[in-house]
Amino acid sequence: MSAAKKIIIIGGGISGLAAAYRLSRLSKQSYLFLGISILEARPRFGGVIETNIRDGFLMEGGPDSFISDKPWALELCRELGLESEIIQTNPNMRRSFILSGNKLVPVPEGFYLMAPASLGALVRTPLLSVPGKVRMAVEWMVPAKKGAEDESVASFIRRRFGREALEKIGQPMIGGIYTADPESLSLQATFPKFLDMEKECGSVTRAFMQRRAPDQSAEKKASGPRYSLFLSLKRGLDSLVSVLMENMPDVERLVSAVVSHVAQNPRNQSWKIYLRDGRELQADAVCLAVPAPHAANMLADFSQELAADLNTIPYESVATLHLIFSREDIKHPLNGFGFVVPAQEKKLMLGCTFSHVKFPGRALEENSVLLRVFLGGAMQRDVLDLDDQSLEQAVLEELDPVLGIESPPRFSFLRRWNQSMPQYHVGHQKRVREIFKKAESYPGLFLTGNAYEGVGIPDCIHHANRTAEKMFSFLK
Repeated sequence: MSAAKKIIIIGGGISGLAAAYRLSRLSKQSYLFLGISILEARPRFGGVIETNIRDGFLMEGGPDSFISDKPWALELCRELGLESEIIQTNPNMRRSFILSGNKLVPVPEGFYLMAPASLGALVRTPLLSVPGKVRMAVEWMVPAKKGAEDESVASFIRRRFGREALEKIGQPMIGGIYTADPESLSLQATFPKFLDMEKECGSVTRAFMQRRAPDQSAEKKASGPRYSLFLSLKRGLDSLVSVLMENMPDVERLVSAVVSHVAQNPRNQSWKIYLRDGRELQADAVCLAVPAPHAANMLADFSQELAADLNTIPYESVATLHLIFSREDIKHPLNGFGFVVPAQEKKLMLGCTFSHVKFPGRALEENSVLLRVFLGGAMQRDVLDLDDQSLEQAVLEELDPVLGIESPPRFSFLRRWNQSMPQYHVGHQKRVREIFKKAESYPGLFLTGNAYEGVGIPDCIHHANRTAEKMFSFLK
């Protein structure tokens, strides 16, 4: 029997874990024996996936759901035996709001991110002025853009729907997903479907009208994102992390293992991983499943050119603040999943989820409220300079006139994520192609994570799976 090939994966978030799991499965299905190790700088695995349970409240410090029309997270949950744990959003409350002058205005029925699927709902909404509604309604008359060059999301929305649609609806809806400035956000890398609609049908509105099926009436009545597609797990997303690790007992896992740099041995093209505590590890292949700037730091001494390219992908910091109240302390009916905040409202918060409404089991006490406030990102980065107490107080002062808060929260939970959200600027896909082309010139070096082809959990799992298959083929 030949000696096992050694793989080291740096980064124990969902990308690193998914890559390790897939490699473990591939190893078992073949005669190629792999020694797989994951190094995680923090004292815990899971990255930004972090579920906290306190006094019957389930609070997601990072993402609170994944989407099912990108099937890779759902498929992984099923493969791991978690299908019975999957939960959907509350079917009776599938709508969201946009803050407008301290009032929560429902997103028009059938409105998806930046585009209306119902002209009637567009006419009735108080979010837009009459000229703004007219401008959106005539989108089908706007000629399609020629050429294949990338453009910003803001440019696309302004061009097709008008400035008011961007500022009052598009920017807050999209900002809540990517924590990005739409003026810089790449359309090709984030919302290619809208680009395809324009190319294929000449109009986004026309495409929506043509694609609507008669059995989608419930979804057409929803407002905001297509909430029937959003899924979570009964015990929180942390259960995906724990079950993943349970299903790869052959994988070595090291926490508090901070990597300073990596280098390739020019004689045999093996890899050396240098830890800050002085340890040196060797591998036949190495996968950097870390944010792009971290990968750049690890590669800076080895390949300055590749490191420089990785550093062109900027990141922003975000935070989540959970606030727990008794139901009688909130005047607003909380009859939806939450709200997003346009930048022109000049608030600290990007949005607020009514977590106890959105998913079942998030608040075990019937007469209680669990709010999840999202902060930071490209449009509000200064807010995270506040200390914890000042930040919570500032948020409460903003929420009070919106929700009618009559008492202080019973308790709160704040989680900060420094430099965790990659920003897919215009030209992102070209930038990523150049990064991977350069990485391919170093046999045994692989990259995965949220920096490249999607920031969501399904995107990370999909890219990690493909990366694992490439690593397996390389070693084979």
